[in-house]
Amino acid sequence: MLKRFAKKTQPRPQWGMLMLALMLSPIAGTLSILPASAESPEITVYNQNFGVVKDYQTLALKSGRNEVQLDTVAALIDPTSVHFKSLSDPKGVSVEEQNFRYDLINKANILNRMVGKRIRFVKDGQVKEGILLNPPTAVTRPHHYGNTNRYAIGNVVTENTSDFAVKTTEGVLLTTLNDILIDELPQGLYARPTLVWQLFSESGGNHKTEVSYMTDGLNWNADYVAVLSADDSKVDLSGWVTLDNQSGTSYQDAKLKLVAGDVRRVQDNAGGYPVPMMAKAAMMEDARQGFSEESFFEYHLYTLDQKTTISDKETKQMALLSANNIPVTKKFIYDPQRQYQIYSYSGGRPGQGGSTSTDNKVAIMVSLKNSKDNHLGMALPKGKIRMNKADSSGALQFIGEDQIDHTAKDESIELYVGDAFDVVGEKKRTNYQEDFNSYNSTYQVTLKNHKDQAVTVHAYEHLYGDWKVASSSHKYEKPDATTLSFPVSVPANGTSVVTYTVEVAK
Repeated sequence: MLKRFAKKTQPRPQWGMLMLALMLSPIAGTLSILPASAESPEITVYNQNFGVVKDYQTLALKSGRNEVQLDTVAALIDPTSVHFKSLSDPKGVSVEEQNFRYDLINKANILNRMVGKRIRFVKDGQVKEGILLNPPTAVTRPHHYGNTNRYAIGNVVTENTSDFAVKTTEGVLLTTLNDILIDELPQGLYARPTLVWQLFSESGGNHKTEVSYMTDGLNWNADYVAVLSADDSKVDLSGWVTLDNQSGTSYQDAKLKLVAGDVRRVQDNAGGYPVPMMAKAAMMEDARQGFSEESFFEYHLYTLDQKTTISDKETKQMALLSANNIPVTKKFIYDPQRQYQIYSYSGGRPGQGGSTSTDNKVAIMVSLKNSKDNHLGMALPKGKIRMNKADSSGALQFIGEDQIDHTAKDESIELYVGDAFDVVGEKKRTNYQEDFNSYNSTYQVTLKNHKDQAVTVHAYEHLYGDWKVASSSHKYEKPDATTLSFPVSVPANGTSVVTYTVEVAK
């Protein structure tokens, strides 16, 4: 804990008072703005955990050189992306130097600057004085491993893990430094991350300026809630934008835009600024506000119709879309080979053969088309769709969820929402023969329906190489070169069995 004494004979001010004084002093990087002329910032957020900020301020500049400081920037700013310009006189105001200062006021930074200087500290309830001999923070230096590979680079860390060494009139004292008493803060520390410009202005007066930069810690994603009708033929769909601000600053009354798409960014191998893990405060915005959507380059842009405040360390939701009575199709798919190949070829429980599937789950798929005829027809950003359905009492119950990618208009969406309880399958290889030219396998798929109405189950088989179906008990489809699909009608409380033989050339 840091405390400050102005004089020994004066009362000791509280740390909160010290911080307030610092924020109002030049060391905090306060910008000389005309508050009445400040405009709303513009925030464009990409769904890849970064955003672009445009901040507009009116500055009182003098003719000649000026130093301007801005301490309301995001803590996770990319300083190489900063751009400053005067909108009032673009040709008359030039940037001579630009700096990003993020050496903040904290105990470690203060003590680092106090090495070799006299400090006062509390020891055993008494105030003692001495010269600080060692720093508190770690020193990291690069190290090359080996003599031939110049790319094999690691870090060697030298860190002070012992007590602080303080030279007093009684000798060198090794102690922990908890309460430190300082008369004034060392130079070069800032209360908040601060951008500093050296500007040259040909004329004095008020200048409307724009500062733009990129920052990490801004992210958004779409979340959808679907309500399935009683007969499983239609859904009502509502979409929400979930915006997360972990950038390290707030944006008051901002003009908000969102970009959906896979925007390429070049990653720096050295890494970026760390994203702090902080608690989030959830907040639901008024659903009356909405977004307008437009095509932008090869992406899609969503603009909020009104201003909004995006507080730091806040997650908020805003309405994106609402559509009712969207036609959907429910489909049962039995695809045991998908899981069978992932886990094992050796079978499951004792008594089962090596070619017997251990997966009897039948997947439930719900599909729809993103078209204007289906009351949609707008570009849907990627996100999670949660599906609900009313039970016999009218209460909505959660029945499954899936993730969609960016979906253009008139494209289809297929959702895997869960596995059926009353429809199960079983697949096994019943015969295998090998001759000089080919491998021959015979499979049997048993589909059981414990529901009170008939269903159609699509049974899938995945094949590779030069193959053909030698015989089959049911008609089949060939979606692609490696897939067979058998649409099988299974009666209510009944069973259907499919058999087929596949020949694969050697």
